[in-house]
Amino acid sequence: MGLAELFVAMLVVGISCVNAAMPLGAFARSKDGRFLALSAGNLALALLGALWTWGQLPLSAPSWTSASLESMTIVLVVALLFLAATIWPRHV
Repeated sequence: MGLAELFVAMLVVGISCVNAAMPLGAFARSKDGRFLALSAGNLALALLGALWTWGQLPLSAPSWTSASLESMTIVLVVALLFLAATIWPRHV
């Protein structure tokens, strides 16, 4: 258990949860399924980060919840790219 892994796992959870909110709002307005799919992808990343967070805590988590810092960093980059794609202004 390392603090760096715990920090990255918590960042994945936080960024993914925040990033799921805006597409859900857009889906509520437009009923376009693409926004629902984007939000579901972000919530799946948040679930993965929550599992990794559980694996980093000293709570006798199963062995399948642990991950390496390298794979967590890749998922964090994906979550940040999702966030950038969501907040980037639309060119009309």
